[in-house]
Amino acid sequence: MKANMFQPKRALSAALFVLLLSVAGTKNALAQNQVATLQHEGDISVFFGENALANAHEAAANGDTITLSSGNFNGCTLSKAVTIHGAGCVEDTVAGFEPTIITNDVTLEVSNDTISLIIEGIRFNSSISTPRYYSCNNVIFIKCNINTLTNFFSGYNNLQIINCIIQNFEYQGAAATIVNSVMHLTNYNQNNQNAVNTIYNSVLVCNNNIHLNNSTITNSIIATAQGNSVTNTTFHNCIGIQTIDSSLFVGQLNTTNMTVDNYDDVFETFTGEVTYENSYQLKEEISNSFLGNDGTEVGIYGGMRPYNPRPPYMIIKTINVAGRTTEDDKLNVEIELNTGD
Repeated sequence: MKANMFQPKRALSAALFVLLLSVAGTKNALAQNQVATLQHEGDISVFFGENALANAHEAAANGDTITLSSGNFNGCTLSKAVTIHGAGCVEDTVAGFEPTIITNDVTLEVSNDTISLIIEGIRFNSSISTPRYYSCNNVIFIKCNINTLTNFFSGYNNLQIINCIIQNFEYQGAAATIVNSVMHLTNYNQNNQNAVNTIYNSVLVCNNNIHLNNSTITNSIIATAQGNSVTNTTFHNCIGIQTIDSSLFVGQLNTTNMTVDNYDDVFETFTGEVTYENSYQLKEEISNSFLGNDGTEVGIYGGMRPYNPRPPYMIIKTINVAGRTTEDDKLNVEIELNTGD
């Protein structure tokens, strides 16, 4: 095994990869680049090919961990409270690895009350949705790029979004936490005043008629549109980009917010189109002069979880699979790992 140096707390993970890739393989695996590993109660299984995520999920139980290599995987229905680790949502030219990409639609049907579905370090090129009138509980997205996250006519309870870029977000639910993320809100429906959403250090781009209600928004940047409303919502140390003749902050009790006219009053290059390629860097005069309530800059690079798309765990960088199995039906594999931040 080739590996970079890693911290002691990660040594078990490295050992598991060595064990996994020295066990019996199949001849069908030899021509495949995509790899998914499943850790279940100390046992390790390996799956190959574009359907490796679906196959690993089918074999998984609540609480298991699935790890995906770089490469393109088919989407599937996720109905179990598992942890899914990808190789990252962006190309890392310094470390030299490609992202993990889900190329088609994913459906969420998880409602576990005690264990979360955790998805980290993956780019979703299509949509993530829930069935009509279905309620998802305890879903966490970390360091993901998502084309479309939609649950209209269904709902999320205790949704968490951390260090993510969401190009189209159609949201309905309660008690969500959004941290250091960028999202284009195409719909927003929060009717529960007793379970407000909390949003920290994020960038929100609103469509027309977005009702940004029942929320507490702190150290964030919000671009308004026609017909936005903020019933039972409070803002703390936020910047409103007033692209129309309307301000989110009218009637706010605290006076720590600021309104500007255009995106270029705040950002170096961002002009309102949410993509994962943009850096969302603030202009220096803004980052130095308008600080959040914790003394760091507003937006995604301030706060307790500054934006960083690179996963913090070891990822599979390259896998070299032998051309044939051994006489005792073992498959020799050489794996190179990259440690996370």
